[in-house]
Amino acid sequence: MRPSTTPPHPPGVTIRDMRLQDCEAVATIRVRGWQHAYRGLLPQPYLDRMDIAEETGQRRRYFEERGEAVNVVAERPDGTVTGWACVGPHRAEDHGLPGCESCTRSTSCPSTSGPGPGAPCWPS
Repeated sequence: MRPSTTPPHPPGVTIRDMRLQDCEAVATIRVRGWQHAYRGLLPQPYLDRMDIAEETGQRRRYFEERGEAVNVVAERPDGTVTGWACVGPHRAEDHGLPGCESCTRSTSCPSTSGPGPGAPCWPS
């Protein structure tokens, strides 16, 4: 395998294991990311109904179940979570092959541009 010529993440950003207390930040990133990325592609009423509180509950349930998935977040030096990824076995509904690993979910703040999560999703 050829070594990467790009840094693993933007300067000052830490990639760490997700913690239960990150669920609301991850939910906010996911909802805002979907609303931004799928505007004009999905029905706007569907995007408008996306609810951060409901997504936070879902994230907590998934996080507590864990299974074989590994969840990580990108965090700025000030503690702001700006990105999230989940890596694990392919899910059956994704028609994955047994034993194959994949990045099953990955989201960063809509305000982020460039190769990695580098800006907060909401004002401090």
